Amino acid sequence: MRRFMAFRLRYLAHDLEVPVGRFVIGRHAECQISLDDPMVSRRHALLVVEPDGTVFLEDLGARNGVIVNGDRVQGTTRLAVGDVVQIGGQRLTLGDDRAGAPRREARSKALGSSPPGPRDDASPPPSADSRPKRRVSGQYEMDAPTMARGPIEPSARPDRRVSSLSLLGGVADKALSLGRAEQAARVLYRPLIEVLSQAREGAVDEPGLAEAAAVYATRLARATGRGEWVDFVFELYTALREVVPAYLVDELYAVLRKVDAIDRGVLATYCEWLRSEAPGFGPSERFVQQRIEGLERLGAT
Repeated sequence: MRRFMAFRLRYLAHDLEVPVGRFVIGRHAECQISLDDPMVSRRHALLVVEPDGTVFLEDLGARNGVIVNGDRVQGTTRLAVGDVVQIGGQRLTLGDDRAGAPRREARSKALGSSPPGPRDDASPPPSADSRPKRRVSGQYEMDAPTMARGPIEPSARPDRRVSSLSLLGGVADKALSLGRAEQAARVLYRPLIEVLSQAREGAVDEPGLAEAAAVYATRLARATGRGEWVDFVFELYTALREVVPAYLVDELYAVLRKVDAIDRGVLATYCEWLRSEAPGFGPSERFVQQRIEGLERLGAT
């Protein structure tokens, strides 16, 4: 029975886990794979991973084009494990999670020029209940989205449930563990701003994404000593109109003593919202409110 293959993109000496779905690659902060490179178009290419293990790359009409294994390609291209994709000045290598996976000797440069071979068996496609779950940033899981086989429609939208933060969080984790705080900040800046923008628009629909963003911002505040990351947490939860989790408030108490000045106006705005909602709070939420108001006093000293 053919099993789902989990793919990875090797980028800047780090592996990005890529689940089933559609991912826009480009310079724009809202791209799932955001590349900070002036040679990369805002929406440069579309990477598609199908449930059967087929991977496609589509050039979205980028000025500098898409190069695979040294050759410029047009339209839609089927990728194989080991293929090297160059977008602008950035190189990404497609790999999988199986140790020693053999490289395919050939790949199709045009969709349909060499159709996929027959399935190894006659097993039906996996049902929705059996779709693989992928571990992403933070302590939560999501169902890998399914996608119909066939040509890529030009109007197809990427799967918004798979955010840049989900893809790049692992890179930031490695940087933080090695003490490279500024590198982690550069990796996370755009994904975190994307989450904040979505929160302001009421469009955060990936489970646990906002909390993961707040956790990363708190870790960045501790690692860099910059108060702007503390501001981020309170701006985020003001936009969400939610109470900051108690464990994060505890962490912020420790962090606040180590960072430079925070924007007291941002924290004051959040505390005002808490007070306006206080009549509907339960005991645990009122306790967190009191702790946050204590942070407001601490931040004023």
